[in-house]
Amino acid sequence: MTTPLTGRFAAACLAVTTACALTTACGGGTGTGPTSTAQSGAVLRFAYTAFPSTLDPHKASTAWDELYILPVYDRLVTITPTGQIAPMIAESWTVDKQKATFTIRGGATFHDGTALDAEAVRANLDRAMNDQASTAKPLLKMITSVRAEAGKVTIEFTGSEADLLNALAHRGGALVSPRAFTKADLDRAPVGSGPYQVTGYRRDDRVTYQPFAGYYDKSAQRLKGLEMTFVNEDDTRLNGLRSGQYDATLIRPEQVGAARDAGLQINEFLTGLVYQLNINSSRSKFADKRVRQALNYAVDRRAIADELLLNSCQPTVQPAPQGHWAHEPSLDTAYAYDPDKAKKLLAEAGVPDGFSFTALVFNNAAFVQLAEALQDGFTAVGVEMKLRPMSADQSIDLYQNKGEADALVSQIGAAGTDPRLVTQQNYLKDGLNNPGDLTVPEIEKLAERAATADRAVQQENYREIVKLVADAAYNVPICNRKLFFATNDKVKDFDKLLTGYDDIRVVGMS
Repeated sequence: MTTPLTGRFAAACLAVTTACALTTACGGGTGTGPTSTAQSGAVLRFAYTAFPSTLDPHKASTAWDELYILPVYDRLVTITPTGQIAPMIAESWTVDKQKATFTIRGGATFHDGTALDAEAVRANLDRAMNDQASTAKPLLKMITSVRAEAGKVTIEFTGSEADLLNALAHRGGALVSPRAFTKADLDRAPVGSGPYQVTGYRRDDRVTYQPFAGYYDKSAQRLKGLEMTFVNEDDTRLNGLRSGQYDATLIRPEQVGAARDAGLQINEFLTGLVYQLNINSSRSKFADKRVRQALNYAVDRRAIADELLLNSCQPTVQPAPQGHWAHEPSLDTAYAYDPDKAKKLLAEAGVPDGFSFTALVFNNAAFVQLAEALQDGFTAVGVEMKLRPMSADQSIDLYQNKGEADALVSQIGAAGTDPRLVTQQNYLKDGLNNPGDLTVPEIEKLAERAATADRAVQQENYREIVKLVADAAYNVPICNRKLFFATNDKVKDFDKLLTGYDDIRVVGMS
């Protein structure tokens, strides 16, 4: 059975997954892989801009960890290129009010030979929801109970069926071999049941995969192997693709012309990813809403989008892009560039001469240049933002997990069918991206009501939430990002990855 999502933004707003669905094929850990069972193609070599923090799906901390994780791990359900929920380990399911019953596929096994049965699914959901170190807890908050019996898993939940299925299709629903739960090197030697398993892992360098010989769906293994190389320099990635060292890579907007001139295929799409300065409200001067608002007025979003990002980013102050059902039109003109107003707010907050804070930034050219543009805007209103570049996983660990940073220049992803995950992770207490535990009581009430409401009420509630979020100035959103990928002519069906599909199974090589 399939359940439709919400049109083209069901895909676009799954961009954290989709944006590098190709790269998911090229993640990995250590292990002994079987002889390839792929029926066609060659090894897909992908150069990407970040390395995962972990390959344990329930403990991931960066947006792109899932990109490396999904080829290794089946979930109960998956997402098709047309944006529909479809069977995976669950062959079928029924929903009766707030109870979903999944019939588990027979004969599936994990890479270590452990049977993938109903009890294994139950144990995984329990781990994801209750393990002390789990970062997947917010993704599965709608689940209230799980039980397994007679080849079926029954999940009781709040909210909509679409919310539940979307959550189960991603890393919160990824299935790890129960025998590997306490495996010391699970973070780099993953043990799943997916179409590919890891054969090599070199930290901050590359990860490799081969097809899993025991996989039940051979049509999902269109590649003989997957190799992902971490290459931080933009020109190095593009030159590697042009020379034949790589088959595909993520490129910057200013590189599109050169890539086309080199005869490469260009794939582009507007995502639900938002470039953003994330603010820790418990540090520096950020407890005062007026200071956070001042930073928002100090940013010339249109100039950044047009001049720095070459019209590849739509200015915004909210997570959901234009066209998404949760987008609030009244915010399209919010926080227009106004340095005088920023200075006035700073004076009202008791810092007329400004202040200084330190922002972590991914040591990648795109994010560093974005940070420098923000820096210029803040300097103009008397605020000094010092930059501390470091790897993405280190910066997110310091900001999100440890709460030891003032701010982080990063990006967030709007959830596909429902922005509830964005609300939970960004605007509620204990949210991963809310280390200062900034809370607005009315947002908490609206989020709670939306968890049990129908779509029309959800829309009304979430639009109210984003207006409250904008007024509270939790962070400094900048723009909805467009992504560009370049591939050689050996890569097949790449365009399907840009419509919402969540792993590598649609990609082939000639």
